[in-house]
Amino acid sequence: MSADQKEIDLARVFVDLADSLRGGHDVIDTMDVLVQATVTHTRASEAAVVLADAGGSLHVVASTSERSVDVEEAQIGTASGPCVAAYADGHLLEVPDVHGVVDRWPEFVETAEASGLRAAVAIPLTVRDRTIGGMNVFLREAGRLSDVELVLLQAMTHVATISVLQQRDSDARDELADQLQRALDARVTIEQAKGFLAYQHETGVDQAFALIRDHARRHRVRLREVAEGVVRRELSL
Repeated sequence: MSADQKEIDLARVFVDLADSLRGGHDVIDTMDVLVQATVTHTRASEAAVVLADAGGSLHVVASTSERSVDVEEAQIGTASGPCVAAYADGHLLEVPDVHGVVDRWPEFVETAEASGLRAAVAIPLTVRDRTIGGMNVFLREAGRLSDVELVLLQAMTHVATISVLQQRDSDARDELADQLQRALDARVTIEQAKGFLAYQHETGVDQAFALIRDHARRHRVRLREVAEGVVRRELSL
C-alpha cells in the first residue's frame, strides 16, 4: 500500500469516527471503527473499548477479538488493571511488559498471557474533565508503541469521545447512560448473531463478527441492524 493510500485511509477513519455527529453511527459503530482503526494503523495486535454506566461500572462495548474481551472482562471483574486505572485517573498508561506488573495486577497478567498478549497501552476516553471509558491496546510481543502511534491513538480516542458526548448533547433527553444501555442491548444482539453465524458456518465467533461488520460497511447500515436481521432470520450472511 502506498503512503498516499495510507493517508487517505487514515483520513477516512477520522471521518467515520466523527460520523455519529450526523447520526450515521451509534455508540457501538463508533467504537468498532476505533478498535479496527487501532489495529490497522498501529502495530497493535488487539484492542477493546469499555464504557462506564451511570454508576461508574465499566462494560465492554467493542473489541477486535474474543481474546481482548477476555482481558477486559478480567479487569472489570477484579476492578484492577491498566484500563481500569487509566479510566480512574484519566491518563494514558503504558505496560511495555506485562511481567512488570504481575504484583500489581496478577489477574490481568494471567489473562493477558493466556491470551498471548505481552504488552499493553490503556488510553482514557476523555475530553477536558469528562471521562466516559477507556481503550486497551495490546501487543503480542513485549515493547512500546512509537510516540507517533501513541499520538495517533490519543487523537482517534479524542474524536470518538467527542462524537459520543456531542451526540448526547444534541438531544437533552438522550443522556449518555441511555446511549450506553442501548449499546449494551445492541451488544447482546450482536453476540447472539455471532453465535448463530458461527454455528451456521462452522467457524469461530471472530470470523462470524467479520461477516456482520463487512455487511454493515458494504450496505452502510449499523452493526445492530445487521445483527437484528440475522437473529430474526430476515438476513442471510
